[in-house]
Amino acid sequence: MSITYTSAINPQTNLTEPSTGSCVKTPVSSNSFKDHVKESVVDEYKRKHPDHARHVEQQVKAGRAVREKYGNAIPTENMTMAEYQAYFYALLDTIPYDSTRVNDTTTLSISDEGWEQMRKDPDYEAWILGYFVEDRAVRNPFFGWGHNDGSIIFERFGASIEEHRGDGFSKSIFKGNDPDDDEEDKEDWWIKRHRRMKKLLKEQVERDQKEDAARRSALQQEYARQQYISRQRHHNFLTAGTPNSPDVPLPQNPLTSVTAFTAYDNILGLFSSNITTLQLLS
Repeated sequence: MSITYTSAINPQTNLTEPSTGSCVKTPVSSNSFKDHVKESVVDEYKRKHPDHARHVEQQVKAGRAVREKYGNAIPTENMTMAEYQAYFYALLDTIPYDSTRVNDTTTLSISDEGWEQMRKDPDYEAWILGYFVEDRAVRNPFFGWGHNDGSIIFERFGASIEEHRGDGFSKSIFKGNDPDDDEEDKEDWWIKRHRRMKKLLKEQVERDQKEDAARRSALQQEYARQQYISRQRHHNFLTAGTPNSPDVPLPQNPLTSVTAFTAYDNILGLFSSNITTLQLLS
């Protein structure tokens, strides 16, 4: 079992032992010290929450028992804050844990206002001590069933009971998975990887097919454009007798172009047939 005490005065400092250094004491009279406390925050809480009053009173009694047994003979009115913190931590270390909680780790944080309230309000100090008496006595029902890693617990206290917050979680979450689980995870990973690669290949094939279709369409359009230019030149030759640039528009009547082009083809065919006849006769 381990416990770390974190003072809110200096959050970077972890206190695990009472301070042994010399501290400057500021004497405060007993009467003036008590005048700072008009009403204990414990009594205020019980008045506001009567349904919890009995439970809170039991915790206060348990804390008073710890103080009477280990620290009642030590006056706290004239202590500096550093001395009081060391005194309180020493009392807290006397509270035992249940044997099933030996692997728990507790981090305690108390605000500046909380320390001041504890020092001037003995009942509030007793309530915090009693809270840990009750908490540390709780058994872990799963201890010995494979759940022996313990828990990490964070306890935060302010200047009143309402400000207390406690959180905890099992240390087992930091452990690796079972070997069988690892094998299943690896298998799942390979299956997911195979599916992902298959999907990527399919997307690549579809992308290539679209690119090929776009290239074929562009080539067909270019071929049609070249055919148009060639026919336009033939048309200009037959109608005007002079070649024209490729960008000359088609004539207004497309039938004229088709007729002229047909006539031109017929003349070429007739000329070639006459040449063939002469070759055969010779």
